[in-house]
Amino acid sequence: MFGSRKKIAVWMTLSLLPLMSSCTTVTLNNSERLIERHPQGFKDAVRASTNSVVFVRDALKTINRLESVIERQ
Repeated sequence: MFGSRKKIAVWMTLSLLPLMSSCTTVTLNNSERLIERHPQGFKDAVRASTNSVVFVRDALKTINRLESVIERQ
């Protein structure tokens, strides 16, 4: 009786081991992706005014900070 339970437990452990030990790493680079996809739009946004430079920089830093929070989870 205990032999079959032990075999089942071993089988379940071995079959679930890859799922439990796999580690996923998430790397988000949305700021870079946006700049690469829309280079002229990015340049235009930055060149529009002094305020737009500050806004674009703040927006990209916000995206990076939020991605960092997501990546740590």
